[in-house]
Amino acid sequence: MIRSLRAVAVVLVLAAAGCGGSDGGPSPSPEPPAPFTDCAALTAPPPAAEPVALSGEGKPLPEVALPCFTGDQEVTVSAIRGPAVVNLWGSWCPPCREELPAFQRFADRAAGKVTVIGVDTRDSRSAAGSLAADLGLTYPNLFDPDERLRVKVGVSALPATLFVDRDGRVRHLYNSTALDDATLATLVARHLGVTLP
Repeated sequence: MIRSLRAVAVVLVLAAAGCGGSDGGPSPSPEPPAPFTDCAALTAPPPAAEPVALSGEGKPLPEVALPCFTGDQEVTVSAIRGPAVVNLWGSWCPPCREELPAFQRFADRAAGKVTVIGVDTRDSRSAAGSLAADLGLTYPNLFDPDERLRVKVGVSALPATLFVDRDGRVRHLYNSTALDDATLATLVARHLGVTLP
């Protein structure tokens, strides 16, 4: 009887310790895949984009390397070529959440003419990925949990949007209320010279 009790006790201890090669803790649930596309084409102008004469010099994009939200590819922000719209956002930021659908609609309309790039800022991958999936966001995004680009750009609050020309120069920085479809299209036409039908 005592041997039987000892055998049962040993089995219970081994089961509780997770003898199957596990460390005994709960298995971490894998992060859901990010809905965003990869960042492979961010440093080349859109294929259908034609050079546009713009007045003034513009400021070069900052020298910051950020990982693509999808995969491990690192993108040097100063190598991005436009026409492009670079939107700094975070899932914790109410005006960012409000304007993100307009950026997706613009990305769909402007495919091949203007590149839309998001920069998830001071955020976690899981919170940002969940919001992106809920909103149906698919355009490429970079991940900046330490706010390196925000600091280099010199803005204190989000959202912030950079309008970038073919040479990688910032033609306009918008850092105000949430953008809507009409205002976004107007700013692209005014500062990048691209008008969409």
